[in-house]
Amino acid sequence: MNFVHQCALTVRTGILIHGQTFSAMKKYLDVRSWARLSLFAVLLAVGLRAAEAGDRPIQLTEKYETVIPVPLQSLLLDNPTVRYFVTVNEEGKLVDYLALDAMHFGLLDRADVILKQAVFSPALAAAKAVQASGEVTLYFFDPEQRALRSGLITRPFGLSQTDATSRRVYETSKDRFVYRRAEPAELDQPITELETKIMVLTDANGQTASGACVVDFYIDRRGEVRAPRMVSSDNETVALSALLTLQHTRYAPISRAKGTPAYVKVRLPMSFAPVVAAKPAETK
Repeated sequence: MNFVHQCALTVRTGILIHGQTFSAMKKYLDVRSWARLSLFAVLLAVGLRAAEAGDRPIQLTEKYETVIPVPLQSLLLDNPTVRYFVTVNEEGKLVDYLALDAMHFGLLDRADVILKQAVFSPALAAAKAVQASGEVTLYFFDPEQRALRSGLITRPFGLSQTDATSRRVYETSKDRFVYRRAEPAELDQPITELETKIMVLTDANGQTASGACVVDFYIDRRGEVRAPRMVSSDNETVALSALLTLQHTRYAPISRAKGTPAYVKVRLPMSFAPVVAAKPAETK
């Protein structure tokens, strides 16, 4: 059974973006924020899931394989990989990503760098490039192990006392080093919001967002909001206000037992109350 952490937020005040169509909102946002909000709009409108784009899913233009970080080489990891859920736009640009699993959390920082530098082929639907989501995998290798297996060297591994100790600790407690999704009960501290900026949109008639919605999203190991999906919403203005607010929200980093980095799924009900303009002071 999958458990979803639930919390709630009621919004009554915040930054107002008045009377703008969605496309006109671009001037309020930096490039990264706009790209991710564009992603939110796609998720809201068509609810794309992994590999549902149609003719062809998202693809990496090549197999990305890189040298394993030096501190992990003594562990002799067998075919280490990092798997991601990514969203790529119609131009092949990475819009959003979430690391799903890794044999060792020590692979993640290097994998993130490689992912951001990777070249993607966008998904195709009816032979047209579209923004969509899917899964990709990055691979690691140890050049020394590869050389040993190919017969280029004959020196055995793990001769130093430090290497032997690291290997023994890893072998006896592998789950402590695995990066994966954590259930709320596994977290070593409660989910904590560090900062947010409430964004309240107005519709074409000047009416501020009013109503409720429910959003699913993930909080990654750094406390960033990833892969949001609108579950339900009273109207589009509320939905976009909620998603834009999440874009400006950051949580405490997520970890499970003994500080092992992880990510968690959150279901967040949000409600927006009408913003009533203050009456001008009466003069006597």
